[in-house]
Amino acid sequence: MPTSSFPAVISFGDQQQSRVIQDRNNQDSYSKKLLNAVDVQQIDTDLFMSKQLWIPLGARGVYGGEIVAQSLRAAWNTVEDKFAVHSIHCNFLVSGDHEIPVLYQVQRLRDGRSFATRYVTATQRGKPIFVCTCSFTVANDMVNLEHSAPMPDVPEPENVLSVEDRIKLSMELHPDAPPIVKIFLEERLKDATPVDYRDIRLDDPTSEYFRDKMEPNPRQYQWFRSKEPVESDDPKVHACIMAYASDSNLLGTAAHANGVGFPSKKIGMMASLDHSIWFHRPCRADEWLLYDMHSPLSGEGRGTSFGRIYARDGTLVATTAQEGIIRLRNKDAKPDRFQRAMAQRLQDKQQDTDINLKTNAAQGSRL
Repeated sequence: MPTSSFPAVISFGDQQQSRVIQDRNNQDSYSKKLLNAVDVQQIDTDLFMSKQLWIPLGARGVYGGEIVAQSLRAAWNTVEDKFAVHSIHCNFLVSGDHEIPVLYQVQRLRDGRSFATRYVTATQRGKPIFVCTCSFTVANDMVNLEHSAPMPDVPEPENVLSVEDRIKLSMELHPDAPPIVKIFLEERLKDATPVDYRDIRLDDPTSEYFRDKMEPNPRQYQWFRSKEPVESDDPKVHACIMAYASDSNLLGTAAHANGVGFPSKKIGMMASLDHSIWFHRPCRADEWLLYDMHSPLSGEGRGTSFGRIYARDGTLVATTAQEGIIRLRNKDAKPDRFQRAMAQRLQDKQQDTDINLKTNAAQGSRL
């Protein structure tokens, strides 16, 4: 799906408004894309604007993790350098539109000696689409109580297929897959993200796209890191990238707990309602991180999931929590926008095939 960039909409040099750039084939490096995805530009005191917005394949709006990361970056830009984030608590109000920039208004709630608190409102077209509270603290050398949940014993990331490799292998091993599924997988490969996600599948990792039901499992494990080294050593950047990635598959854990994956004809709607992150230790987002996710409950059209993020050495660097909408599709429901788009691409591909066949036949007859 397209990525929209909003470079220097406000230029303090010439105050000229620039155009919005939408590019499906952006040639920037993965590192550059990721840095832009979690960055904001200041346009006034405590007012910031997105540099880039991305809508994932099949999503209703802008990727939630991008809004979380940009809100955190905006808030962090308003505190002293001695402060580091220790928590963010978010509420998604409506889907974001990737065609116009998001404005982030930061409200300074508290500036203490040990803690600083910020409230961020993200708006589009003058209406709030997202709000969050960010809390920052300073390092201390006091005597502390310390304990940490141990890191699960899972396969190393080098022994786990990336999402892209799993899709390619799935297409090779299942040549007779339904055409609509093949179209989805082809589009998914085009929709490459700057983060390398590696889901740990203990069963057949190549069959999930070809079955509408799987063995229920309330727990998921996923390795992730940036696809390229991050061109920054700033801890703020790495914390924002981790926040960006933390929204990737957390809600899906609640669906997996019921034996439902994605894509699935059973799912009518999935969307985050709220998202929280507690930052325990600094980490690098270009080194492997393990996401241990579990879902204790789903019901009333919602699902709840919790997560722990570990550095490869076993250090627990963050804890997450999320609740979101998970609505099943009625049997008589009309195809949604995503299904219609996939069906249209399948029809277009078939028409292209028919045209090529007719052209080849005509050329053969002339010979």
